[in-house]
Parts: sequence; C-alpha cells; structure tokens
Amino acid sequence: MRNKDLARTLPVDFYNPYNNKKHKNTTETHTTYPYIPYNSNRPTSFYSRLMKPKHPMMKHTIDIGDDDEVDSLLDKLTALSVNQQQPSPKSDMDRCVADILELKKSALKILVDQNDTTFDKRYEETEIPVPKEIVKPLTDQENAIVDRLFRKGQQGEVSNFKKATVSFQDLYRLYPETWLNDEVVNFYFELLSDRAANSQDLPSIHCFNTFFCSTLRDQGYAKVKRWTKRVDVFSKDILFVPINQSYHWVLGVMDMKAKTVAVYDSLGGNHDHTLNLFLSYLEQEHLDKKKTPFDTSDWKKLTPKDIPRQGNMSDCGAFACTFAERLSRRSTFNFAQQDMETIRRRMALNIFNKTI
Repeated sequence: MRNKDLARTLPVDFYNPYNNKKHKNTTETHTTYPYIPYNSNRPTSFYSRLMKPKHPMMKHTIDIGDDDEVDSLLDKLTALSVNQQQPSPKSDMDRCVADILELKKSALKILVDQNDTTFDKRYEETEIPVPKEIVKPLTDQENAIVDRLFRKGQQGEVSNFKKATVSFQDLYRLYPETWLNDEVVNFYFELLSDRAANSQDLPSIHCFNTFFCSTLRDQGYAKVKRWTKRVDVFSKDILFVPINQSYHWVLGVMDMKAKTVAVYDSLGGNHDHTLNLFLSYLEQEHLDKKKTPFDTSDWKKLTPKDIPRQGNMSDCGAFACTFAERLSRRSTFNFAQQDMETIRRRMALNIFNKTI
C-alpha cells in the first residue's frame, strides 16, 4: 500500500518512524519517543502517541518481606478461617435459652463433680426425704378391743365371712409366738380377696385356700380343676397360694402380669419343686378351661432372698399373711420381726371387723 493512501485511512495521531522525514537516519533516536524498529511479526507497526508513555516504563514489584513475615500472615489467615464466630440465635428467646444453658453448664462444672468424694455427702444433705410406710400402731380403742378378744377361756365363734369361720380357739393362735392354723390363714386371705374385689385401684387377685398346694402336689390336677369352676384365673393379676410345708408357712405367688412364679419364705428356703408345680398347673388349667396350650417358656421362677426374715420358729404364718397383704396392693415389705406383735394384733382386729 502506498504511504499516502495509508495516511488517508489512519488517525492523525498515529506515528510511523519510517515516514518521518526528520528522522531518515534509523540509528538516531527521537527526542520524545524512542526508536522502535519494525517488527515483521506484527501486521502493522503503527503506535498511537496517546498510548505511548511520556516517561520510561517502570517495573513495579511487591515486597512481601522475609519468610517469617509470610508464615505469620498465613497463620493469621488460617486462624480467621478456623475461629469463625458461630451464627447467633435467630431470636431473643433462643439467645436467652442458650445463655441459660451455658450458665447451667458452668454451674454444674463448678458445683458438681461426680468423682468428688463429697458428692454423696452433698447428695444426702440435699435429697428430699421420701416418706416411708411404717407398721401403723393400734389406737387405744383398738388395743382395748383386741385385749377383750384375747381373754382366755372364751368359747364359740368370733367371726364368719363367706365360707371362712374363726372361733376363739382359732383366734388365740394370734397370741405372740404362737403358730397359726388353717382357719386363721384362710379367713385372712378371704379378707384380702374381698378388699381387692371392691377396689378399682388395687390389682385383681384370687386366693387359693391352704389345702390347694398339698392336694395338687399329692393328688394331681384332676383333684383341683373344679376349684376354679367359677373363676378365670387368667383374667387375674395375681394368684396367692398359702402353703403349709412341714409346719412351716410360706407364700406362693403366680403373677400373671409379670409372668413369674415365686415362693416367699421368711426362712429363706428353696422351693424349685413348688415353682415347677405352679407352672404345670397353669398349663393344665389353660388347656382344660381354654382348650388351648399355655406357653410358660418365658416365665421366671423366683425365690426372693432380700425379704424380711423371721427371728423365731412361730411367726412364719404371720410373715406369709403380711407378704400377701403387701403384694396385694403392690406395696413394699416395710416390716420386720420386731413388728410381729403389732401385726398379729392387727390381724385379730381385721378378723373381728371382717375387713382389712
């Protein structure tokens, strides 16, 4: 392209050193702009005067200092990224709850140390006492009634209830350190059954008489299967069996809800044979009355050892009756040997009044 044609198409402020007549010598440097030789790789070698710097180009660098300063800066940046503040609660209520929880944690950390030897002592000092049931003593009026009942030489019937009857001779068995007979025990268990039947707050129970276990053991299920003709034992919560074993009273219990059979012995004996006898009875009773098998594989056999123990050879009957009375209302065994005289007198009063 001819120079004059090219000049027509280029802006006036573009500069080409080859067309400048003032600088025909290519080795000579322009007073304002340095000489830029022709670059064959560029399609054109034209440069705008406005784009050219008026002062020599300076190479700008950033001084970042030594390595220690760099490491320190990196540590600070890392700390900022790690220790970011957690988002604050969304509401004032959340913020208050969070503050309370933090205060509780701080207080527990300061005041309560589970490994501290004084923790148990502090717990006992601050524990709210739970009132424990005790053997209630008789009133003066009640003691006067029992004293009249215990006068020797009296004859005749003291009380009858349903099928149970107690005479004065039977009632004298409730004297201290006297062995109880079947009449007293059966009468007392009739009272327990009546109390449970007339209360919606107590477990439903059925009490066998004192001859049930010996008859079942000696003569088999066929001799006792009609004893429950009018009662469905499987609808009850607890079945009680007072047992006389060689002049020693124990209490048999079949807990239908807990699926356990147990014998409560105030002398701490073992009764595996009796427990197996109870399970066998339940299986045969269900097959006879319900016409279907009864699975006792998941039932437990118990002979509790942590129960009150008698301190003589005559209070076993009173212990067995008291075990039943407490279990019939799901209460604790809050009695001991020293309470037996009061318990015996209370039983005499219950029999006379026909209520517990």
